[in-house]
Amino acid sequence: MAISYLNGEWQPIGEARISVLDRGFMFGDGVYEVIPVYGGHAFTLSRHLRRLEASLAEIKLKNPMTAADWTGLIDEAISRSGESTALIYIQVTRGVATRRDHVYPDVPPTVLVMVYSAPILERTEIRPYKLVTLEDFRWARGHIKTVSLIAAGMLKNEAISQGADDAILIREGFATESTSSNFFIVKDGVLITPPKSQLLLHGITRDVVVELARSNQLALQERDVKLAELAAADEIMITSSGHEIWPVATLNGEPVGNGAPGIMWKTLDALFQGYKQQQQQQQQ
Repeated sequence: MAISYLNGEWQPIGEARISVLDRGFMFGDGVYEVIPVYGGHAFTLSRHLRRLEASLAEIKLKNPMTAADWTGLIDEAISRSGESTALIYIQVTRGVATRRDHVYPDVPPTVLVMVYSAPILERTEIRPYKLVTLEDFRWARGHIKTVSLIAAGMLKNEAISQGADDAILIREGFATESTSSNFFIVKDGVLITPPKSQLLLHGITRDVVVELARSNQLALQERDVKLAELAAADEIMITSSGHEIWPVATLNGEPVGNGAPGIMWKTLDALFQGYKQQQQQQQQ
């Protein structure tokens, strides 16, 4: 059952309400996290809470809770929802001001936690995605997980209008990320992904994949990826909390490899599923 916590109160998601003067509504002045739930437990929770702390620090908003408080609240949210496989959404905004003003108000932050089902994480079907490349015209602070997502939404919907599922974004000839995911390519058996920078989100799933590749002696490079390399890749895959590791079939209408999930994707996916099971066993 989908459920939400808003500033101390629990209610169905559809009944949660905020003021029109909330800074998140007026200015997109807030940050968020999306955390997968497997077996009734939040996955890689400590990593997500550290990134939340980092995003809040970047926008100079004090974290309203300790890590222990967040953990307790999230555990309660999962329990109340009754969901076993789900997504947790956390959003913290600068709060409700007395008037619309660019100056930061001295008010309590707004805290929202939602839990909702995520059928895609059940993995009943893996349909490789169709991607296109689009110009990355977003701002230069992509490492902050801000709720200001209008540019990402514009790019995602442009990709859909072209018959694709999503886009990989290009800035000055180099690929940065997808609209809401990181990406990896494979060329001649080498796994390649752009390094962390201010231009892209420092994805939790991305980090897990990098660690799994290194610990299993897979060839890996963290470096800039040129548009031409992207087009010539043997495999492309995207990574995110909502997709885990997802294969790509086509790029700009052309097949990637033979258009089917590749050997590296199958290898990484198996490693990731094993890692998930290991984490669940440790939480039981």
